Amino acid sequence: MIENIQAFTHYFESIRRRTLNYVCVIPADQIDWALKPGEFTCGDIVRHLAGTELMYVGVVVSGVWKYPGHDRTLAPSLEEGIAYLERCHQEAMYQLNGLLDGVLHESRPALAKDSPPIRAWRWLMAMVEHETHHRSQLATYLTVMGVEPPQIYGMGVEDVIALATG
Repeated sequence: MIENIQAFTHYFESIRRRTLNYVCVIPADQIDWALKPGEFTCGDIVRHLAGTELMYVGVVVSGVWKYPGHDRTLAPSLEEGIAYLERCHQEAMYQLNGLLDGVLHESRPALAKDSPPIRAWRWLMAMVEHETHHRSQLATYLTVMGVEPPQIYGMGVEDVIALATG
């Protein structure tokens, strides 16, 4: 359970830094690439992460669900996508840091109208899980494109195995 807004925002900064490492290695000319037709493009994922961060934080702050979308016009290039992701992140963190810790224990509406409310801290954890899901999606996209995805903690599985087996 999350007990402290400042501790959470500090934690989420590290989550976003790792995600940004993946975003920054997307080849600029592949921003509109998708695994197959109808799937998110790389740019869609970047814009979606930006918009959903505002959405999750918005429900925690105001109890209102609002998704700004991930339309290409929001940030058509990789450079604009990175800037948009950073702007939305700064805004979300500013909003969160303006809250008192007690808000974390307040109920917020579920997205589905017929579902029971959920504690605010759980929505923030859902935001982390959502970000991790799409970071993994980017890692898959990069691999399929032939781009080596960054190592999440600076080591590959081979390094971990070598260290663990002596």
